[in-house]
Amino acid sequence: MADSVSPPTGLMAAEMESVPAMVIRGGTSKGVFLRARDLPADHSLWGPYLIDMFGARDARQIDGIGGAMPTTSKCCIVEASERDDADVDYTFAQIGIGEERVYWDFNCGNLTPSVGTFAILAGLVPAVPGRTSVRVYQTNTRMLLTVDVPTGPDGSPLVAGDFEMAGVTGAGAPVTTDFSRAIGASLGGGLFPTGRRTDVIKVPGVGEVTCSILDLANMCVFFRAEDVGLTGFEMPAEGPQVAERFHEVRRAAQDLLGVDHAKTTPWPVAFTAARDFELFGGGTLAAGDYDFAVRFAGIQPMRDTLHEAFPGTASCCTAVAAVTEGTVVHGLYPGRRPGSVLIAHPSGTSVIEAATHEADGSCVVDAVRIARTVRPIMRGEVFVRKAEIDRLSAVIPASDRTRSAVPAPVLPGD
Repeated sequence: MADSVSPPTGLMAAEMESVPAMVIRGGTSKGVFLRARDLPADHSLWGPYLIDMFGARDARQIDGIGGAMPTTSKCCIVEASERDDADVDYTFAQIGIGEERVYWDFNCGNLTPSVGTFAILAGLVPAVPGRTSVRVYQTNTRMLLTVDVPTGPDGSPLVAGDFEMAGVTGAGAPVTTDFSRAIGASLGGGLFPTGRRTDVIKVPGVGEVTCSILDLANMCVFFRAEDVGLTGFEMPAEGPQVAERFHEVRRAAQDLLGVDHAKTTPWPVAFTAARDFELFGGGTLAAGDYDFAVRFAGIQPMRDTLHEAFPGTASCCTAVAAVTEGTVVHGLYPGRRPGSVLIAHPSGTSVIEAATHEADGSCVVDAVRIARTVRPIMRGEVFVRKAEIDRLSAVIPASDRTRSAVPAPVLPGD
């Protein structure tokens, strides 16, 4: 994949290893894409490789390829799948910022469409003119997803287009991901892990809060912003005190679920009724231009800030919550656009196609799809230091190198 780059030689070869890589933007995130075959067969070394590769030890990530932001400290590891129902296996890694840690217990919805583009560019799937469907087995969540990539006459992924999305400058070709089969992504059970559509959690300093917990794409806990002393229109610059309230909600939901606090899910999502508000990047969004507003924070890589936009997987989970009767979110969903949900976040809006129906007292997810633009940025090789890999392997227990104190994903070959 990177034949134009010479491998290290001489003393450099003794000190460093090179790994073929691509950098691709997907939605409002940017990630480093690697082939699993180019990483060690011992998956416990993947964590040390990524920590050094990204310069995770430093909060600025100056000594690595990371961008020192949660949206740019991400890696996607892709390989041809041996499964009959998938074309590629895809493992997501969120690399720590200012800490020697990798988070493996969730998926990135913004970068998932980029997996389809990467699979075509890497020759892992045969491309056809018009549109190429890539069947993806997402190893972190053990879910099957489908990515539809628009392609040109020669089968190459298209970049140019007229689809615009908040948080990204310009327009591009829409790459869609179908998350309808991603139920039980975090806990492996049903859509409602508690068996109820609403629950009550006890949040320190607040008291009892009514919420809904859904496990689709990534498990989320939804709560009214006003119920925890927020407006629902907070901005990232408002800092640690606001973000800590999201942490508290997440921990309270984890206590209800019996989930270790070391896990990043359920993701806490605050929502509130639509009103006019000033966008993070400038401009005003009118209340009539969206269904309801959301805010998200609460996992360590997001540190002490709110997300500048909204995660793709959380968008899908939110949309399903909105169209499903009995959830706390459904009460604020006006249903003005049948089959779609338009949510507002600090940077603008996201539209998600979503539909459910009731069968024998249970909710059945018929559709949940989201579109993102994708742009390949760089192809080459990234270097890691052998001495750092050895050091990290010595200081991080083998059982923790690929799991970060949470259950490890089922990786290809395990």
